[in-house]
Amino acid sequence: MQTLLKTTEERHPALEAYLLQAHPWDNPEVCAVPISAGAERWKQWIHDVVMEQR
Repeated sequence: MQTLLKTTEERHPALEAYLLQAHPWDNPEVCAVPISAGAERWKQWIHDVVMEQR
């Protein structure tokens, strides 16, 4: 099973730390795939949603 989570580059370290701490496996696969291009409205939406959670 694969789960896709979206966040900002700024918030990635906190998300990764949480996932590694909370996951039951000793070495879960946690990786980042940067978005080099995308619809500006969508990228702004991701940013806005992530910043609301602070």
